[in-house]
Parts: sequence; structure tokens; C-alpha cells
Amino acid sequence: MADDFHVMNKALKVKAEQAASHLQLSTRRTRLCWTVAVQNLLLEKRRMDFEQIRQRYAGKAIQEWERLCSTPIRRIEYMITSHFLNRYLPKSGLILDAGSGPGRYTIDLGRKGYRVVMFDLLHEMLQLGQQKVAENNMQEKVMLVEGNIVTLPYQDNSFDAVICLGAPLSHITDSQARSRAVAEIARVVKHGGQVFLTGLARLACYRGTVYWLKQNPEFFEQIMTAEYRDCGIMDGSQVWYNFVTGELEGLAQGAGLQVIDRVGCEGLANHLPAENLEQIEADERYWPVWKEILLETCNEPSIIGISNHLLVVACKP
Repeated sequence: MADDFHVMNKALKVKAEQAASHLQLSTRRTRLCWTVAVQNLLLEKRRMDFEQIRQRYAGKAIQEWERLCSTPIRRIEYMITSHFLNRYLPKSGLILDAGSGPGRYTIDLGRKGYRVVMFDLLHEMLQLGQQKVAENNMQEKVMLVEGNIVTLPYQDNSFDAVICLGAPLSHITDSQARSRAVAEIARVVKHGGQVFLTGLARLACYRGTVYWLKQNPEFFEQIMTAEYRDCGIMDGSQVWYNFVTGELEGLAQGAGLQVIDRVGCEGLANHLPAENLEQIEADERYWPVWKEILLETCNEPSIIGISNHLLVVACKP
């Protein structure tokens, strides 16, 4: 009787082990299927985001080329950003302009002797960029590549520096894809190389709704919703994500980069009356003083968050 019990107990143990093994296999399969399903959903969402970006910028390549020179506040954004590029970029080398648009910064860098890869999602932007490259005789210095910054087609440690300026990261509304894009940028920059990341700021967006209230009252309705304040994606739009202060540098640090500076690209000038900025800009007495103050204060913590564009400068150790 004891032997029968021992045999039966052993058989039950074998069956239990088989069942457990089958359950583990089923669980692994379920997890794998779930992971694949989630990845497919993210890829589909990313394709939708990219298509919306294409629609958003269709026919606007020239407008994008002219953007940084079109208004006083945008010229200040351009001036402050260029100042920090000059401060932190290496003296020479190969630069990746990730999300270049038509290449305003690429052309600037080419004029200074850098070799540059102009990399953008939109063929229309690169077409205008190619024209600008030819006009400036930079065919030997600049390469144009179409692609998206979430999956960069380059080997590790390929570039002496990477710039990602304007709104490319803010056009990635999925948080995992944003992290992946910054990780990709960190991967392709060389050790000791610099990375420049910008994104749109959520606090400035709140101020902007009030600044533009008369011209754009519906903007207030979109921005001041609880959903927007929670997720940073404007109601009705899937192509604009606005960062909270500190979030962009957190992404850089999460990708293994060391943050060396933080900047508000519009600085104290943001949301000041355009006519006043134009008056100062045109005055030979006022402008040098105002420019100096802007550059002195644009990385003050109290200023960074209220600028339209946040700039994080980092280094790969």
C-alpha cells in the first residue's frame, strides 16, 4: 500500500511539474504575444504621428527656413541657441543635425567648416536644404539623409556632436519613443561629444494662451484642460508635446549623458510686446545691452521654464 502511494505520489508530482512547465511556457508565450502586440501598436501610432507631421509641414519648407528670422522673438531664439552652439561645440568635426528641417543650422555650421549630416523626416525639407547647400557651395561638407530620429541608421560613436533643435522631440508624443530618440542620439555621438536637445515648454504654453487670447481664444480652451495639464499633448493635436521643466534633462541623463547646461532659448524676451523688441533691436544703444542681459540670464532657473524652447546641453562621458 505504501509502495502504491509512493508511485501515485510520484506520478502526481510529474504531472504537476509538466503542468507547471506548460503554464510557464504559456505565460512566456502570452507575455511574448503581449509584448509584440504593444510594440505593433506603438509602431502604428508612430506611423500615424509621422503622417500627421508630414501633413502639418506640407508646403511649409520655405516658411520653416525663414522662421528663425521672421520675428523679433524668433531672432532672439536663433541668437541664443547659436551662442551656446558656439560655446560648446568642438572646434571641428562631423555633426549630426537630427531633425534638421531645411537646414538653417546646418548651413551655419557648414560655413564654419564643420562637416554635417542634415537628417530629417520630411523629403520636402531636404529638397529645400539641398538647394541651400548648393547655393552655398557646401556639397562636399553636407550630406542629406531622410529618416526619423527614433531609429538612427548609424553605428555607435559616429559623430563628434549631435544637435536636435527646434521641435523634433516635441513632435514625438509617445513617451517611449521620445526616450528612444534621445537614447539613439546618445548612442551615435562619440564619447566626449556634445549633444544639444530642445523641446517646447509647457509653462510657456500656459503664458502663451493668455498672450494670444484675443487673437486665438480657442487656444485657451485647448491648453487649459485637465488632460493637457496632465499629459502635455494639446487637445485635438498629436504632433505637439510640451515638456515640463527638468523633463528634457531627465531624458538626457536617462540615456547616459551628463548635463552641462540648461537654457531658455527666448529668455527674458518671451511674451514681451513685439513692437518693443523691434524698437530695441533697431537701436544701436539699446540692443548691445539688451543682448548681453539676455545671454547672461537665459540659463537662470527662473527663466528657463517660461521660454518657448528649452535647450539642454549634454556630454557623453
